[in-house]
Amino acid sequence: MDRVIVAFESEANRTRIKDMLETGGVTVRTTCRSGAEVIRSIKKMGGGIVICSYKMGDMMASDLAYNLHRVGLVLAIAPATHMALCENEDLFKLPAPVTRSDLLASVRMLMQIEGRYFRMMVPHRNGEEEAMIARAKEVLMNRNCMTEQEAHRFLQKKSMDTGSKMVDTARMIIGT
Repeated sequence: MDRVIVAFESEANRTRIKDMLETGGVTVRTTCRSGAEVIRSIKKMGGGIVICSYKMGDMMASDLAYNLHRVGLVLAIAPATHMALCENEDLFKLPAPVTRSDLLASVRMLMQIEGRYFRMMVPHRNGEEEAMIARAKEVLMNRNCMTEQEAHRFLQKKSMDTGSKMVDTARMIIGT
């Protein structure tokens, strides 16, 4: 599913970039005029990619990237002379004027990055696995006088140390 937002103050720029993307097969979910509007939209969507100018009325693209850290990816389009104003390690840059092929290649690359990143970040557990992890935490809390947070951290650390999934570590703890 495409979660792409185009954000430019100018309606003409929003329309031009949106049209370039959609004629290339990339669906644009929404367009925005301000950084605040982008933040609300991206959080409502649960993440995504923002294509914007280096500066909007309420914030710079670097500020937007900072606010969307671990939530969304930001691609700023700006003239080469303005690229120095876009300083943030989470910000991707594309010099203007932009060609359709460069824009599409950049957005597709960001879609791949976002897909990998969110697959790694979101644990895919069903209700039974969640219940097993909760039960293991309960055992640790009762047996070792741990807080819920300490028990969770213990499960995480043991899982990482052994290279196993958290649910497998929980099964081991419950079984002992």
